[in-house]
Amino acid sequence: MELTRTRTGARTGTGARARWRGRAGAASSVVATVLALLLGQVVAAPGASAATVVSDVPVPMSQTNGPVWAVEMAAGRIYAGGAFTSTRPSGAAAGTSESGQGRLVAFDAATGALVPSFAPRLTNEWDGSPGTVHAMVLSPDKKVLYVGGDFNSVDGQTAEHLAMFDTATGRFLGQVGWNGVNGTVRSLAISPDGRTLYVGGAFSVASWTSRDRLAAFDLTTREVTPWRPVISAPVAGEALRTTALAVSADGARVFVGGPFQQVNGRAAQGVGAVDARTGATVANFRTDYLLAPYNWATALHVVGDTLYLAGRDDRSGSASRKEGVQAIATATGAVRWYSRCYGDTFDVLPLGSEIYVASHAHDCSAAGGFGETNPRRYVAMHVLDRSTGRVKSGFQVMTSGVSTQPDTLLLSRTLATDGRQIVMGGGFTSVQGRPQANLVRLPGR
Repeated sequence: MELTRTRTGARTGTGARARWRGRAGAASSVVATVLALLLGQVVAAPGASAATVVSDVPVPMSQTNGPVWAVEMAAGRIYAGGAFTSTRPSGAAAGTSESGQGRLVAFDAATGALVPSFAPRLTNEWDGSPGTVHAMVLSPDKKVLYVGGDFNSVDGQTAEHLAMFDTATGRFLGQVGWNGVNGTVRSLAISPDGRTLYVGGAFSVASWTSRDRLAAFDLTTREVTPWRPVISAPVAGEALRTTALAVSADGARVFVGGPFQQVNGRAAQGVGAVDARTGATVANFRTDYLLAPYNWATALHVVGDTLYLAGRDDRSGSASRKEGVQAIATATGAVRWYSRCYGDTFDVLPLGSEIYVASHAHDCSAAGGFGETNPRRYVAMHVLDRSTGRVKSGFQVMTSGVSTQPDTLLLSRTLATDGRQIVMGGGFTSVQGRPQANLVRLPGR
């Protein structure tokens, strides 16, 4: 089943799925409600459809032996990057049938099987340690994959924390700019015309030019652009860094997220908007989307005229925090809706009329979804109605880990789609009660 784009850029299902909804939607809603009442579960708000675009029943997908921090899909491949050192086939137990390929790998998007021919070796030449991938983004035409993280060499060639790959062949295309950046890259975004790459992280130099945690590269000339916004005043207990970037559809604005409280010397709790060319603060973007002093943006995603902002708050147990997801007009800064879910949110993926959310949410009752339980139950992935922000019923992805292995308790961290399915990466040992480590593939209905 392939999803098709509408004129507005959203995707819808095939006509067959629409007809199925018309015949069976009412009956399935009644059955789901009765079962939920019998089991003592929280029922979603009236009108929330149980028929989601994507199923929460996994299909075969290779696994990794460590956390996955970034995924992208292009040219019939699933690209995954993180802190893992090996992969193994779907269904294989840890330590068996290990490939030895790690840090940055590719899988066949139709089968979930490893692509052995794509085996770049990312290292940190300063200490000889393997590199770690933290961020990836595709060019608008999906022909180039940009990768950022903690590495400075690819297959023995210089790549200072940034690298480019051909998505069709996997060929290494070189580093970004003349000399990349001098510290860890945590976030990437690209302009709609594909000419400018925006980079965020914890660095101070970009191609021999002073740039503090934010930089932009002209992908045609390889030069660092004049764009240089400044983030400051870190959230207590967090290192100052940029964790999320997004560009408006018209290319005029860049949205910046991370554990900071100021942008260009002005109040901006965890998120700000700046001019895409000059880096100057955008006047009509508000400063109170998140609450001082601990709230900050973990993920930003633009589709059309809307910015989807995912947040976390480092105050434990406080009711005065804004986690969950907000939908914000990119031009005016107006909040269209706020889906209040308690539990940090790490990625958002708009798909058709829905928003898929990667998190460790444990209470979405304020958004019409599941409520708090005792013992607490963390949901790795749920779905929102794109027009209202209300939680949709009939879809939940649950993961688990091992208390003695912290990297298996990271839940979901990153999402990607090719329009036919969703891939979720993170840190876990099982999905929906079955063994599956750190990667899962969810098919379209």
